Amino acid sequence: MNKFLLILLVLPFFIGCEKEDEVTIVTGDVVAPILKDVSMPSQSSTVPGAEVYVSGVGFSEEDVISCTSLEGEANFIASVVSADDYGITIEIPDEAGGEYEVSVTRANLTTILDEHLKVAFVFSVDNLSVPASVLGGETIAISGDGFESGDQLVFKADHYPDGLSFTVNTTLTSDGLSVTVPAGCYGVNNLSFIRGKRICVAGSTAVPVDVGDQLGGGTVFYTSDDGAHGLIVATENVAEKLPFGVSVKIDPYASGTTQDIYAGKTNTENLVQGIISYRSDGNAAETSVAELCDNYSFDVDGYVYEDWFLGSLQEMVELFNYRATLVDPIALVSKNNYWTSTVNSTTVWAWAYYYVNFYEITNLVTGRANATNWSIAARPIRQF
Repeated sequence: MNKFLLILLVLPFFIGCEKEDEVTIVTGDVVAPILKDVSMPSQSSTVPGAEVYVSGVGFSEEDVISCTSLEGEANFIASVVSADDYGITIEIPDEAGGEYEVSVTRANLTTILDEHLKVAFVFSVDNLSVPASVLGGETIAISGDGFESGDQLVFKADHYPDGLSFTVNTTLTSDGLSVTVPAGCYGVNNLSFIRGKRICVAGSTAVPVDVGDQLGGGTVFYTSDDGAHGLIVATENVAEKLPFGVSVKIDPYASGTTQDIYAGKTNTENLVQGIISYRSDGNAAETSVAELCDNYSFDVDGYVYEDWFLGSLQEMVELFNYRATLVDPIALVSKNNYWTSTVNSTTVWAWAYYYVNFYEITNLVTGRANATNWSIAARPIRQF
């Protein structure tokens, strides 16, 4: 067979292959978005209108960063600010919020990142000014630019029980808005504005109270900082006649207690952890008075106050002093000697704790009581 005939026979085969399996020949460099070690910023630092840094190897300023909402919010393409060998800086639009799937496109090739971008549902108010101190039930003015009709204000505090906060409606004004402080608020409150899913943290304000006020699961018997902070006594004893507990070595089981105001909470925490360690070291011990106060809880309208403790010596002295001013002192705290969380620290062993004599009405008597031989009372308190 001659060469010419061979070419004619083979040529249709190649022509047919080209029609069925077309091949696109690409010339030049193709840079695929091959990305490694990608880590998204925390949600708390990823806020609308801000620039954020996504760390990872392989990003380019030419990348198109597409963000697809997983919560029904609007999708967006993030503007690229800059890129380096360690990551890429992008701008989060003002309307963004929630969780997003992120894809990176370069030269018509796309990579979907495994980790999602989480944008905080927040909004901002410019020139925001909140009063430093307000009264429960008072209508106050809050100035700022950017408020909208329907914005709500939330009052919340660490000393409130789990689940308790106060949400109130606001009224727009020419300078910002006005709002009435809920009557149940007390102490230092953290403020935040709510707009649908979005939140604007607004700082804090103090809602002062007076000695004698009934709130927080009991009665306020001591205040400081013009009523912004204070101590509350429970309505009942957790023990009437009970030893404090086993005598343990101060170091390491009962160290770190003092006589001071606002020391009772830390005292109790130290004593509770100490007795737990004592038991874990193979020793037997009945429930201590400190543990009884630490475990105490009190329900008010479905909200459970659980942050009680055994007061320090000076805290229990303040309770005695307030009780002495009442027309019926015994109605608040019954006659008995009462344990404190202050250890007698003059010896190696915590053989004694200070007590306050509430058999007396106006004459203050304190002393040291043997932890195992004295059986006296205990009354929980809490602070705000």
